[in-house]
Amino acid sequence: MRIWVTRTAPENAGTAASLEDLGHTALNAPVLEVRALECDPLRDTPDAIVFTSSNGVRHHPACSSLFHIPVFAVGIRTAEAALAAGYVDVRSADGDIVDLQRKVLAELPPPARLVHFGAREVAGNLKGFLRRFGYLVERRAVYAAQPVAIRWLLDIRTELPSIHGILVHSPRAAERVARVLAGTGWCGRVWCISEACALKLSGVAGIEIHFASRPTEAAVMEMVRQNGVVRMPARASMRVVAAGAGRPVHLAPDVPANDNGTPSDWDAGGPGDEPPPAA
Repeated sequence: MRIWVTRTAPENAGTAASLEDLGHTALNAPVLEVRALECDPLRDTPDAIVFTSSNGVRHHPACSSLFHIPVFAVGIRTAEAALAAGYVDVRSADGDIVDLQRKVLAELPPPARLVHFGAREVAGNLKGFLRRFGYLVERRAVYAAQPVAIRWLLDIRTELPSIHGILVHSPRAAERVARVLAGTGWCGRVWCISEACALKLSGVAGIEIHFASRPTEAAVMEMVRQNGVVRMPARASMRVVAAGAGRPVHLAPDVPANDNGTPSDWDAGGPGDEPPPAA
């Protein structure tokens, strides 16, 4: 199959390689681009640093005097990026924000002071969640994920007849993909990293939408390998079938494995702040 990878660079290269390992052909055409933001170096040493994406590691102002302090990473790839940057005490969650929150609660007692390096627009409210448990959290925006100009994406329309599937890694990316597909009559498969991502495409008629059982890259690849874990109708309601559950459940906001998604409201596991996690 020829699959359009909409993920931002440089992570999309790894996604494309994984697809090729499965025997597919990848078309790398990001719908969002990452731009670094100015960020002053830390003046005081925190008790720990938090990264919710490898982009946060890539664009934060690294300081060798901080390489010894604990680092909490959302997943293995972000942890690997932190180790490569020079940090020596890196603790990896299992790929989503809830796992990350649980790891902080389990391994770092309050009132510890943390600095979270991430995107300008984040999925959920890690700071708000941890503050309720007595942590002091400073959020530093070190990059922004901005939409690629739609005129460039429209060139993809000429490729659609030869594209069999699309991978989407965030709700914001899904919105851009929906604009590209609108009115084209394309009827292939779309694999999404989360339910929230899938719902952004629910207004596109004729497509076959799948979402991963967990908002991680590994779960997305397994979904592609199995040709989809969950299927949603082209026009979805707010009740969908959960992966493997076989019963309808009320849809809650999802938090992707990266923090390029739009902000959402969660409160200690329910609507309000990030759940205790989920790009």
